[in-house]
Amino acid sequence: MADYATRRAPSGPDDGESAGGDSLEELRHLIIAPEQEDLAKLRERIENPELRVQDVSAVLPEAIRLRREQDGEEALGEALAPSVESALRESVRKDPGTLADALFPVMGPAIRRSILQTLRSLFDSFNQTMEQSLSLRGLQWRFEALRTGRPFSEVALMHSLLFRVEQVFLIHKKTGLPLAHVVAPTVAMEDPSLVSGMLSAIQNFVHDSFHSPQGEGVEKLNVGELEVWVEDGPYAILAAVIRGMAPPDFRSTMVETLELLHRKFGAQMAQFEGETAPFAAAANDLSICLDSRYKEKASVRPKPYVLVFASVLALLAAGWLSVRWWQDRQWGRFVDSLRTQPGLVVTSFERQGGRFVISGLRDPLSSDPQSLVQSAGLDARKAEFHWAAYYALDDAIVQQRAISVLHPPAGAKLSLQHGALHIEGQAPSAWIAALKSKVPLLAGVQAVDLSRLVDENQAEFDRVKSMVERQVVKFPVGSAEIPADEVQVLRELGPQIISLLQACGTLHRDLAFTVVGHSDSTGPEATNIPLSQLRADRMRSLLLREGLPKDVSAAKGVASSEPLQSEESEPARQLNRSVTFRVALRPVPQS
Repeated sequence: MADYATRRAPSGPDDGESAGGDSLEELRHLIIAPEQEDLAKLRERIENPELRVQDVSAVLPEAIRLRREQDGEEALGEALAPSVESALRESVRKDPGTLADALFPVMGPAIRRSILQTLRSLFDSFNQTMEQSLSLRGLQWRFEALRTGRPFSEVALMHSLLFRVEQVFLIHKKTGLPLAHVVAPTVAMEDPSLVSGMLSAIQNFVHDSFHSPQGEGVEKLNVGELEVWVEDGPYAILAAVIRGMAPPDFRSTMVETLELLHRKFGAQMAQFEGETAPFAAAANDLSICLDSRYKEKASVRPKPYVLVFASVLALLAAGWLSVRWWQDRQWGRFVDSLRTQPGLVVTSFERQGGRFVISGLRDPLSSDPQSLVQSAGLDARKAEFHWAAYYALDDAIVQQRAISVLHPPAGAKLSLQHGALHIEGQAPSAWIAALKSKVPLLAGVQAVDLSRLVDENQAEFDRVKSMVERQVVKFPVGSAEIPADEVQVLRELGPQIISLLQACGTLHRDLAFTVVGHSDSTGPEATNIPLSQLRADRMRSLLLREGLPKDVSAAKGVASSEPLQSEESEPARQLNRSVTFRVALRPVPQS
């Protein structure tokens, strides 16, 4: 006891405080140490992001499931939609192949199934049309199509079809808006909004007018050759457009389809406010109602007279087709020949009601197409032409146009080569003057060549001028008297002067007539000049009596300065003792 008391008793004030503090700290540690460790771990878990992520990932799937059960799928979908859409956009932006690879197992079979279904429907329709077209019944239907004016496919469908569902509409019952719509292949699509609005209006009219109970309304409508079957549901109406007589069991198909759609899309139908995107998948379920049935072909052995009739009909058809082919070939060749005709441009050629209709452009100067038809040995009554007028630029047509506009005289010949108009021969001066003003107005004439065109009035003037200037009146030595044997020259000059004056009138020019007196060189020049002048004056006076106008004539003596020949002999000197004549044209003086 003494030893224990001694050990526990403090020896002084400091020793007692130190022992007491250690004991208290040790006691505190024993009591709250586990809680402090837990608090430290909890602080670490809260402040460490990696640990928080691990905790959230452990409970996230269960939290999503619990949230969906509490608030429904719509609230969770609205919350997750922005994040999912953003993630999808970012994924597509970075690598579109990832999303494509993910959708490939789903989209591939769906696309192949859709293509196969379309091709199968197309081949079935084609096979059916071919079977009906090459049979006796098909020929009968073709005659009916010709007689009634209906397409052959419509006649064949009318005789072979039992019924076909052409369109199916899923219509929201409360708003009357279309939710989904499917159409059978080869059927013209109608506006779903118009059809759904019409059906809703009819349903409302029946409810309001006849006070029918809820769920009861119009079940069938007749619209021409079509029937519309209607099936009413809690949230939507199913309407099927049917051609032909559908069996009663098709109503069961509609009911089952409508029930299936309500099971899948009932919540969306109840909350529908105009957005049809959630009902895109309903088209697959509606396609179940796109049914069709055809009459079964009876295996009846054809009778002999039917075979004979079919053979005769086939021969007649073959003969008719052969004749038609031959006519088409003949007229096709004729049209090809028309295309080579200058001034004709064929733009279209077709057969209408047994007549061959040819349209195009025609120059008024081109060949008559009707006469070309007769020249080709074809029946002109089967041709119908529609021509629009135009000016052709073919050389042959432009040449005809030039002839019709210019009216060339008999002595002139026109030809056209590559747009250049060549004129050769003789023509009056007035025509040549008019030609120069008319040629620029001719379409297709780019240039004119007049190098081989002779003015016949100028030619006549030149001819008479040459005759006059060849005349020589000889005089005796030293005399100005005209010998008797030279009077004949004077008589010839009178008519020639009249011809010169007429030619000058057609040329619209004045005549310049000069009588030139000559002398030989034997005498002095002082004597020869007056003598030559006297000879010229004497001859001019005689010509004035023959009709030579005074104002266009002149006399000039040149003595021996202009000899006609060199004086090497007496005949040459005698020729120089003479009078000659010079003729020229001068402009008409302006008044």
